[in-house]
Amino acid sequence: MRLSSNHNKDKIKPDALRDVDTMTLLSIQTFEQYNEISSTNDRVSELLRQAIKPKLPCLVTAKKQTAGRGRGNKRWWSGEGALLMSLGIELTPAFLTRDQLPTFSATVAQWVIDVLNRYLPEHKLEVHRPNDVYVDGKKICGILIESPTPQHAILGIGLNVNNRICDMPTELLADIADRPITTMIELLNKETSIVRLMDELLNALGFTMNGCKKTALW
Repeated sequence: MRLSSNHNKDKIKPDALRDVDTMTLLSIQTFEQYNEISSTNDRVSELLRQAIKPKLPCLVTAKKQTAGRGRGNKRWWSGEGALLMSLGIELTPAFLTRDQLPTFSATVAQWVIDVLNRYLPEHKLEVHRPNDVYVDGKKICGILIESPTPQHAILGIGLNVNNRICDMPTELLADIADRPITTMIELLNKETSIVRLMDELLNALGFTMNGCKKTALW
């Protein structure tokens, strides 16, 4: 199951199965990336609320967030080396309604797992409802879906890739005392290409960066 473009001849609902290898990918139309930003979700929300809206779908990525957050405004540690991205979409072409969004994060989490299984085949990955991905009982990814306008949704993904737990600020350590976290570099003992991983996640969601100019932030 994947998000669907209104340009596709065969319109697929979110609960339908699609073959990722044969589906038509919708190109990102607006792309912004930052060395540092308060929140990629907040930036997409700002873009979607503008009188002159960006061409959609739009994507905002960052190397570092200073005010990352999760569900219920919980703080989300986004140390340097994490994959941080937020995708702005129109609800109707994606065959989604606002009412579906609270549970849709678990669907997105499963798509993330589909990608991570290629990198972590020896590890147990699972959806930790409502909006997280766990590896071997530890959180590795958080998903935040928001709807700043009745017509739009934001899919925010924060994935621990090349960031290390030892770099986490002391004041945030208490936040993970009862919910341990992990990162890909600590599981694999090597760095992972964030650009490549981001491309694979976007493809899993039904989107492509083809045609976008990508500079090497990572």
